[in-house]
Amino acid sequence: MATVTFANFLDSLPADTESLLRTPNLRLVVGNESCDLDSMVCSLAWSHYLTCTGKASAVPVFQCHPDELPLRTESVWLFQELGIPTTKLFYIGSLSVDKIAAAGAKVNLTLVDHNSPTGTMADLLTRVGTVVEIIDHHKDGGKWECPCTIEPVGSCATLVTEKLLGDSGYMLDKTVATLLLAAILLDTVNLSSAEGRVTEKDSAVVQKLLPLVAGQQEEFYHQLLDARLNVSWLTTPQLLQRDFKKVQCGHYVLGFCSIPCLVSELTQREHFNGDCFQFSQLQSVHALILLGALFPKEGPKRRQIGLYQPHDHMVGVSRDFAESISSVLESQEVLNCEHLSVPSFHGVVLEQRNTLMSRKQIVPMVSDFLAAVEHDSHPGLSDVIRTYATEQSHDKDSAPRLSVSSLSLADIQPSVGAPQDPMGAVLLPSTSHHDKPPPIAEYTPEEEATDHRRYRMVCVGGEKVRVDLNLIQQYRGIVQHGGYSGSDAIIFISACYLPPRNIPDYQEILHQLFFYILSVLEQIVVDGYIVVYLHYSTPQNSLPGMSVFHKFYKMVDRRLRKQLQLLYIVHPTVWVKAMLRLMRPIVSSKFYRKINFIGNLQELSEHVPLNQFIIPEAILSIDDSFDPDEPQYKDTPKQKAPPTQEAVSGQEVLPTTLESIPELDAPPTLEGATKLDTPITLEAAVPSTHEATPN
Repeated sequence: MATVTFANFLDSLPADTESLLRTPNLRLVVGNESCDLDSMVCSLAWSHYLTCTGKASAVPVFQCHPDELPLRTESVWLFQELGIPTTKLFYIGSLSVDKIAAAGAKVNLTLVDHNSPTGTMADLLTRVGTVVEIIDHHKDGGKWECPCTIEPVGSCATLVTEKLLGDSGYMLDKTVATLLLAAILLDTVNLSSAEGRVTEKDSAVVQKLLPLVAGQQEEFYHQLLDARLNVSWLTTPQLLQRDFKKVQCGHYVLGFCSIPCLVSELTQREHFNGDCFQFSQLQSVHALILLGALFPKEGPKRRQIGLYQPHDHMVGVSRDFAESISSVLESQEVLNCEHLSVPSFHGVVLEQRNTLMSRKQIVPMVSDFLAAVEHDSHPGLSDVIRTYATEQSHDKDSAPRLSVSSLSLADIQPSVGAPQDPMGAVLLPSTSHHDKPPPIAEYTPEEEATDHRRYRMVCVGGEKVRVDLNLIQQYRGIVQHGGYSGSDAIIFISACYLPPRNIPDYQEILHQLFFYILSVLEQIVVDGYIVVYLHYSTPQNSLPGMSVFHKFYKMVDRRLRKQLQLLYIVHPTVWVKAMLRLMRPIVSSKFYRKINFIGNLQELSEHVPLNQFIIPEAILSIDDSFDPDEPQYKDTPKQKAPPTQEAVSGQEVLPTTLESIPELDAPPTLEGATKLDTPITLEAAVPSTHEATPN
C-alpha cells in the first residue's frame, strides 16, 4: 500500500465541482454545518485514511465559506501551527449540486460528527447522493441504512482515532495525530471528569496519541483555549455565525449559536438586538438560542442560555414562542436554570447552573418539546408545557418549575388553510382551551411550490399592507443590512436585483419589492440610517420610469424621510444624475443635501464599513474600470436635444411640474429632458452641503 503524506493529500484535493467530477471512486467526507474543529478534523483525518488505504478518493468538505474560517479562531491557530494552507481546503461554496446532477453523477458520502444533514448536503442527498457510512457521537436520528459508528463519547475524533489505530495498514502521522488530539482535548475540556463529557474511551485514545505528538497535554490545551477565547475583535454577527447550527423541529426552524462568553455580557454590545434580528432574518429561523460558556483557567465555570425571537419577522409562531421554550428549559431539573434580568435584551436569559450540559444535550430537549407540541391533541400550549415538563421532571412528587401564568397560547395547533411563513410554520389561530383544532395539514411538494401564503406586514400611509415574500423571493437581495456607523443603521440597496420590465406581473412585483424594502427599514431603523445605493450593472430593461420613483418617494413615511442621514450613490452614471435633476422640483431640497456620489468601493469603505455586506459580483467586476462619463448601455445611441436659447447662454431650465417631466421608460435616451451634452457634476445636479466626490 502506497503511503500518501498529509501534505501530498492536501495538494491533490480538487478546487471546484468540475475537478471533483473528474475524481475516480469519489467519496465526500462531510462534517456538520457548524464546522467546528471536531468536524473539520474528523473530515480531514478520515479522508486521508480512505485515500491512503485505497478505499476511496476522499475529499473532506468544510460546511463553511473561506471568509468564515477566521471566525473559528482555534482552528485557524491550529492550521497555522501545523502548516496547513487553508486555501487548499474544499469548502461548501465550491460544491454545485446542479452541476453534479447535470453531469448525471452519483456521489457517496461519509457523515462525520452528525447524522442529519441540512442545507446543501440535504439537497445533494435528495438528488444525487447516498450516505454509505456514518461516524458520530450525537443522538442517532435513525435515518440511514448503512454502516454506522455512533457512540456517546466526548468527541467524534475519539471514534475516528480508534478506527485509524485499529487498521495496521494505515500509518498515523504526527500532523493527523495532532489534529485529532486537539479536537478531543477541546471537546472534553482537557479530559475533565468534572465536566461530564469525557469517557474512558476518550482518555484511552488521548494516551495513545500523546506519544505520536510528542507534546505536553496541558500546554497544548491552554494554547488551544487561548485561541478559542480570542474573540473580542469579532462583530456580533460574526460571533453568532462562528459556531452556528440550524435545527429543523417539525414546522419550526431554530438557530443554535454557541459563543465563548456569557450571554448577559454579549447583550451589552451596541445594537445587539438589531444584530440578532438581522441574523435571524438572514438565517430564516423562528428563534435564536444562544449558548454562552465561560470556562476561565481559574475561577468557576459558567453557562448561560439566551432566547431571542424576531417579532414580526416570521408570522408562523406566537409572540411568546421563545418564552415558551424558556419555560420548558427552566422546568428541566438537570439544567438547573434560573431566570436573569437583562433589561437591555429583547429576549430571555437563563443562568444554567449545571455547566455539564452543552448544546449536544439541549438541542434534543428543545426538539422533543416542539415535537410534543406539534403532535399533542390538546389545543393549549400552557397545557402542553405542563404535561411535557411533568413527564420530564426527575422529581415525580414535586410540581415542575414553570413560569406559564402569562401564557395564553390556546392556539398552538394550526388549522387547515392557516397563513404560512417562509419556513413552513403556520400562523397560529386563536381558539379556546376547550376547542379541538383541526389536524395539521400536510402539503404536497406541488402545493408547497405554489404556496402564496407567505407574507409579512408593513405600514404604508397609516395602513397595513401585506408583502408576498413568495412573489419577490428571487429579488430580495436588493436590500441588505450592513451594520452600523455610530448609531446609524446602514442599508445597502443593489439595483442589479430589480426585476425586468417584461416579466408577468411586473408592476405587482415592483410594488411588493418596494414594500419589502420599507418593511426592512421599519424593523431595523431606530434612530438614523444611511442608504448606500449601488446602481451600476443594472440591466437596461430593469430600470423603472421616473414616475415610479416619484410615486414610491411619496409613499415613504415622513419619519423615515427625516431619519435618513446620508445617501451614498456608488458608481453614479449619467442616467442617475439626470434622474436626480429631473426629480428636483418634486422632492424635498433637504433630501438633495444628503446625497454624496462615490466613485468606487475603496472610496466607499472610507465612509461605511463593508465587512457585513455581500457585494454583488456584478458590482465587483466593474469597480476598477468604472467611468462615470461613459454610457452604461452602449447599444443605445445618445440623442441630443436641440439647444435652447437658455442652454446656449449657459442657463439651464429644469422642469417645474410633474406633468412637464417625461416618462423615462428608456432611461439612457432622456428625450425631451434637460440638455445633457456635457457630463453632469454633483454641484450642477444637486446643491449639497457635503463635499462631493469628483467624477
